[in-house]
Amino acid sequence: NDPEYTNGNLWHLNVCKVLDAWDIQQGDSTVVIGIIDAGNDIIQTDLINKIAYNLKDPIDGYDNDGDGFIDNYRGWDVADNDQDPTNSSATEHGTYVAGIASAQVNNGFGTAGVGFKTKFLPVKVCRDGSTSITNGYDGIVDAANHRCKVINCSWGDVAGSIYGEDIVNYATNNCDALIVAA
Repeated sequence: NDPEYTNGNLWHLNVCKVLDAWDIQQGDSTVVIGIIDAGNDIIQTDLINKIAYNLKDPIDGYDNDGDGFIDNYRGWDVADNDQDPTNSSATEHGTYVAGIASAQVNNGFGTAGVGFKTKFLPVKVCRDGSTSITNGYDGIVDAANHRCKVINCSWGDVAGSIYGEDIVNYATNNCDALIVAA
């Protein structure tokens, strides 16, 4: 019942046969997709209930869960090393990617995410005010260490390096994560 679907704007759901897939499996809220991007609109109606909140580390100025990050309740900004993964640049790319992956389905608002019941973890990898990925590999490590099973890197770059390969191998082999890149 999401308007973007009912008005035909989510044609990709039909082309990719996502509704047929949902008849078989609608995902699981324990599956977390790491969105490694320019930040997210964490109060957006379709996303706010889909964030994989870290309930063990509420925003109170302490590292309650002992993972080395103070107040990483709703993701992390690895570029600026703070607890605010919100969009701070001219792009909303990370919000769009999070919506495609995990926007709330059947809430009568906006769009519908392919992941249906999955959650997402916002990991911001652009410095405040920038659209350039500066800490992408750090973002992959952060997402992998925080148990994301799918890690999305929609960076649109074809460059590679041994270091990048090592990071992907770490996330894949040591943390059992699937890395998806564009």
